[in-house]
Parts: sequence; structure tokens; C-alpha cells
Amino acid sequence: MADVNSHRGQAPTWFEQADFGIFIHWGLYSVPAYAPAPITGPGKHPTLRKQFEYQPYAEWYANSMLFENGPTGQYHRAHYGNAPYADFAQSFKDTAKNVDVEAWADAFAAAHAKYVVVVTKHHDGFVMYDTAVRNPHQPDYHLGFDFVGELAKVVRARGMRFGVYYSSLLDWTFKHDRIQSAATFLLGNDTSQRYLDYVWDQWHELIDRYHPDILWSDIGYPVDPRLPQLFADYYKAVPEGMVDDRWGSYPNALRHKPLYPLFNLGGAIVNARAKKTNKSTPPQYYDYRTLEYSSTWTGAPDYYEMTRGMDLSFGYNQAARPEDFITADDVRQLVAQGRKDRGRLLLNVGPMANGKLPDPQQAVLTDLASRPL
Repeated sequence: MADVNSHRGQAPTWFEQADFGIFIHWGLYSVPAYAPAPITGPGKHPTLRKQFEYQPYAEWYANSMLFENGPTGQYHRAHYGNAPYADFAQSFKDTAKNVDVEAWADAFAAAHAKYVVVVTKHHDGFVMYDTAVRNPHQPDYHLGFDFVGELAKVVRARGMRFGVYYSSLLDWTFKHDRIQSAATFLLGNDTSQRYLDYVWDQWHELIDRYHPDILWSDIGYPVDPRLPQLFADYYKAVPEGMVDDRWGSYPNALRHKPLYPLFNLGGAIVNARAKKTNKSTPPQYYDYRTLEYSSTWTGAPDYYEMTRGMDLSFGYNQAARPEDFITADDVRQLVAQGRKDRGRLLLNVGPMANGKLPDPQQAVLTDLASRPL
């Protein structure tokens, strides 16, 4: 069996040189495109419930809307009545087919990106390509065309590497009790064999179809003894492939550190901890580590990746304020910082439901294209 940490300490040349990448969060959450401003600031220490209720990540809309008296719940009722989140699927499918992935790839390449990672399934369970793996609860909950394949082709044609994000632990089409605390967060995943097989089959579909240069799992991975075999299958298919560090199995991981999901509950928590040093024990499986809305790194000599949105969300948030946005000069500084100690920046774009990049995000990319990083 191939080493499940194939490139720890010595990455392939392409990854060594990949100091800047683009993350893409685009899905059903791009239809309502809403999240409130986070509860942060001097003297503000909200409860975990409030942190989830005021979740600033728009891609968490399906959970945030379940707080009926919270800002997202109120927004949903005002604009969509009692419609379930799944009702966004048809309108998104209707507009998604018009996406111009060539224009995206041109913008990313011009901004000097070396790699692109796209969300193929977020926690809401909607799959962003024409998967052949059947969801037993919502069989047609996916795009009807190969968006991921089309994007991979144009990205690679411009000399960039291509990776896939997949929400391994959470899938709210299988199980969704409102996440409002650490307990509901860490114990809210489906543990059935049906879900284990679904995740296993879909990860293998992604590997077999797209030979991604990066496997970017999020939150964690279900308790499944086959996980090392998944990595072996991946490295056999993509010898120079890289995997991130979010593969911990929960709730088993409660027995030891790090409790990795707790570092990534959302912007409200991440922003509050952004200046704190991460001294946790490394997870078991990874080629490189990840930071979220933080640039504080003390884990040398590991490779690492800083990731963040252009504002306070990954999914498009039409309620974002001008002061929430990062500038192109901020991006340049983060990339330069990463070069010093085996780091890189994965900067997110959150397209609108129609596939267009919002003007403030496009402005950052255009500025980045104006001179080398």
C-alpha cells in the first residue's frame, strides 16, 4: 500500500512552486447569497449557538436558516417564505449551465494563480457535476453536466494545477440536525454504512474522472477503516498528488488532539482566534496543513496553506460590506509571507448564481494581474 502521507516533508516540484491558488465556492447557497456580519469585536464573546446563528459563511445558509429568529432565518422567510433549501436546486441548475469557465480560467491565470481548487460537494450535499453515484435521499441533487470536468480542462490548458474539495464528514441530505453547539457539530454526521459507501464511491469517482492534483477534504472523514486504502488508490492514480489535513475521524478524534473541526467552525470563531498560535498535535493523515482566516504558522517544517475568502465568507454574500474585503496588496503580502516558510495562499472566489464573479472580487483579481506577485 502506498504511503498515506506520501509527500510529507518533500513535495513534488509543482507544489513547491505553487505559492498562490484560487478556491471556488459555488453552489445552491449562491442563490440566496446571504450571511450576516459576524459577531466579533472587543468585548464580544458570543456563545457557540450565537456563533452558528450568526454564521458569516454564506455557504452555511442551509444550517443558518434553521435558526428561525436569527438573521438568516428572518432573511429566508422574508424572501422565500417557508420554502425548503432544496428548492434552490432547480433555479441554480437553470443558470449554472451558462457558466463561462474559460473566463474564470483566464482571470485566475492572469492573476498569477498556480492552482485552482473547486468545491464539488459542500455540506449541503448538492453535487457540482453529473455524478453517477446515487444519493438515496435526493437522487437528482446534482448538476446535469460535467462542470468539474469542464473547469479542469480549461484550468490545465492554462498551465495551472487542479484540485477538488469535497465535504467528507458532513452531508445534510443524509443527516441534518441543526448545528448549534460543539456537540451537534462533532456528532452531527451520518455514521451508516450507506453514507460510508457514498463518500467512498464519490471520492473514487473524483479521482478516476479528474485525476486531481489535490484532494481537499473538509471538516473530517467518517470512521471507516478503508481510509488508508483511499489514499493508496489516489497516489497510485496521481503519484504527484497532494492531500490536505482535514481527514480526522470524528467522534473518535475526541479522544486526542487536534479537534480539527473546532478550528474551522466559521468566520466568527476563526476571526476571534486568528492571532492565536496553533500548537495542536498534527493530524494523522496529511501532506500539508491548512489555516483558515489566519496567517499564524508555527508548524515548520510542514508545508502549509492559508485559505480565506475575499470578504468574510467563501460563498457569495451579497450583504458583504466594503470594509470586509481583502485588497490585492494584502494578497501580495500573504503570498510573500508564505514563500518564507513553505506556505501558500488559497484565495477564494464566490461566484454569483449565474456564474459571474462579483465586481469587488473581479477587481481584486484585475489588480493582481497588473504586476507579478
